[in-house]
Amino acid sequence: MLSGNEIRKLYLDYFKDKRQHTVVESSSLVPDNPTVLLTTAGMLQFLPIFLGIQDCPYDPARATSCQKCARAGGKDSDIENVGRTPRHHTFFEMLGNFSFGDYYKKEVIPWAWEFVTEVLKLDKDRLWITIFETDDEAFEIWRSIGVPAERIKRKGKKDNFWGPPGASGSCGPCSEIHYDLGEQYSCGHPNCGIDTCECDRWVEIWNLVFTELFQDEEGNQSPLEKKNVDTGMGLERITMVCQGVASTFETDLLKPIMDEVSKMSGVPYKKSEKTDISLRIITDHARCVTFLISDGVIPGNEGRSYVLRMILRRALRHGKILGMDLPFLYKLVDVIVKHYGEAYPELVKNKQKVIDTIKAEEERFNKTLDRGYKLLDEFISAKKDIDGESAFRLYDTFGFPLELTKEIAEENGLKVDEAGYKVAMQEQKDRAKAATAKISVTGDIKYANLEREIGSTEFVGYTENECSAKILGIIEGDGYVDVALNKTPFYAECGGQVGDSGIIEDAKGGQEIKLEVLTTFKVNDLYVHRCKVINGDDLIGKEVVAKIDVARREEIRVHHTSAHLLQAALVKVLGDEVKQAGSYVDENRMRFDFTFPRAMTADEIVKVENIMNAQIGEGYKIETQVMGIKEAELTGATALFGEKYGDTVRVVSIVKDGECISKEFCAGTHARELKDLRLVKIVSESAIAAGTRRIEVFVSKAALEYLNEKSSELDKLSTKFKSHFNEVVERVDKLTDENRELQKKIEKLEEENARNKFSTFISKAQDIDGGKLFITKVAVNANAIKVGLEFLSNKLGDSIVVLAGETTVAVKVSDNFIKRGVNAGQIVGEIARATGANGGGRPNFAQGGVKDSSKLDEILAKVENDIKSLAPVS
Repeated sequence: MLSGNEIRKLYLDYFKDKRQHTVVESSSLVPDNPTVLLTTAGMLQFLPIFLGIQDCPYDPARATSCQKCARAGGKDSDIENVGRTPRHHTFFEMLGNFSFGDYYKKEVIPWAWEFVTEVLKLDKDRLWITIFETDDEAFEIWRSIGVPAERIKRKGKKDNFWGPPGASGSCGPCSEIHYDLGEQYSCGHPNCGIDTCECDRWVEIWNLVFTELFQDEEGNQSPLEKKNVDTGMGLERITMVCQGVASTFETDLLKPIMDEVSKMSGVPYKKSEKTDISLRIITDHARCVTFLISDGVIPGNEGRSYVLRMILRRALRHGKILGMDLPFLYKLVDVIVKHYGEAYPELVKNKQKVIDTIKAEEERFNKTLDRGYKLLDEFISAKKDIDGESAFRLYDTFGFPLELTKEIAEENGLKVDEAGYKVAMQEQKDRAKAATAKISVTGDIKYANLEREIGSTEFVGYTENECSAKILGIIEGDGYVDVALNKTPFYAECGGQVGDSGIIEDAKGGQEIKLEVLTTFKVNDLYVHRCKVINGDDLIGKEVVAKIDVARREEIRVHHTSAHLLQAALVKVLGDEVKQAGSYVDENRMRFDFTFPRAMTADEIVKVENIMNAQIGEGYKIETQVMGIKEAELTGATALFGEKYGDTVRVVSIVKDGECISKEFCAGTHARELKDLRLVKIVSESAIAAGTRRIEVFVSKAALEYLNEKSSELDKLSTKFKSHFNEVVERVDKLTDENRELQKKIEKLEEENARNKFSTFISKAQDIDGGKLFITKVAVNANAIKVGLEFLSNKLGDSIVVLAGETTVAVKVSDNFIKRGVNAGQIVGEIARATGANGGGRPNFAQGGVKDSSKLDEILAKVENDIKSLAPVS
């Protein structure tokens, strides 16, 4: 019996050795194309060649590959079927062979038949062929190689015609090879057949796509100059057929993982359909998240990061169904890497990163999982559909992806208000946008009317620092005026780069009109200059000269270029998982947000900074090109994921002698060459959210000023310590150690004083039913309260001790009182809230803050009475 690994090798070797194909490694699950969420097909990495934008590098013009694929989000996803059917997956491997204008039907059809019947030795009597209903050429070729006519079925466009992928593009008929698993898997319908039924009996194992036509937007089709072949055979499916099992989960590609899940959970496979579904889901999802994280995706709330989080948390939920405690999923990485590491060595390299990322996400979800279930249980118990607001709360507060909420609801016969969920999601985005917007005008009718009246602004700022212009419109503000020109050199705030400032004045040097431009922003394609009026009135229609603050622009330029340089250096040091998540650029600094699961080490920060500074001195130039979005995507330029781009984009490259170290979609202004940056200094690296880091960088003048300031402060310390600057750290460490020792002595004395003070309180404890009660206000610090609490609790035995100071309250409760309903956390919470602060904790011990200590007498008296009602004075 052939193993899955052997089938993969047999396929690639057949097309390499016997059919002269170049074997091409699988591309990443994160495609270069910014418009595509995940790699979903083997042909995706060859798309530039198929479209004729890139020359074919293979001789002859044919290739073969085994491509990692993921279909877990977007329109291609059918994640709800994964685990519930024998052969749906979020991750799969696609074997494929491709012809770029080389061979066609008469070659590839016999090759495919030869491979499945002679190499894999599948029973010909179990093989069936489907072709497009009008593809007589394919019919004749299948007949010529011995396939009986009755085993060749014609089907319509829905089943056997591929493309175009959009409104227009290449397309063509396809031939599919199907395998009959046998009557025991039939649905039992009397007309069950390959051309009439989609039950589990029939398995499509290979799709041969013949792209021979071009379809325009009106639906008209014309022959392509070059005909291409694109085939795909799912490795899991063909392995299932070769190994004689009825489910891909029972093949040697997935069974070792599922066996491990069964072992961890103590739940055997085929015990019940319900537990089998959970076992299959965990098995599939563990494999998928392992490959996704290895290829650089991290859990998050947008795009492919959301897809990863969604399938990971779906697996965790099914682990809970099987009785497993979180974290558990990360333990499956070992078995996955063991079975896939040889074919995909990146898994071995990234194994620890995968384990750490999964475990961190499990621990994060574990904190809110039970509380989310509690909210869901309220709906399930009441048999009430889940409203959109609650579905959004489950996502936003408890980390339940919408898909997970829908799945749980459907299992319990409930529905989810998806439209209401989307409304709640949008409302939150609008609130966040309003809270962070510096200038919020896009929704203002005045600006919309102005844009409609005067149209767009011609921007000349990439090449000009000043230009003649005409004032077309103004909007009066509180102490300012917003000015619209027909033409401007002022860059409008966009893509993280701040807007330009400068002067708008008349041709006479501001004698009649002079406006100080404070900033510039855009409303669609209308540039708006926010100005302080120095001279002038009746401005509309006046001819002016618009001049940017060149010195400020130059500093903005170099800081923006540093963002591109930084991203390239981060990828070089940290790996391909680094993806930009946002940026901010002004004349004083550059802030860069990126996806990465952990803090950078000091050595990594130094490496990144050294790479950037070395490149500054190596003569790299900055080049810009304006091109169509499709052409730009195929150059390999990096785009900000989720960003919306127009039909035409600007691509900024950093190059030298044909070497390109950075290529990005970018509308910002940039240095002309890297040496303009002079110097780069990373001043901070920190977390801004789970899986997202932020680096702040100073460049050029700002970097020099920063280093000069640090040097000046170091000189002051050197003078103070009467030491050379390189001895200052040693002197500070010595002082710190001495201070720490003194602090320990002080704390020891304070604790001793506290114990002496509190020993006088023992006799003041009240006798209550079950033990002692001590509740009082004390004039000691927080540490002394903690010491006193422990001391009194130990001395009094079974007791309730409540101590409240100027800033702190702490409570300790013995087990016998807890059983009677006394709860330390509740007591602290009540006292803290009464004083305007917060606090809480466990039933046996809790502490909190005190804000208004004047309220303590009143609340302590109330608490004392409440305690005595539970445990009366004896």
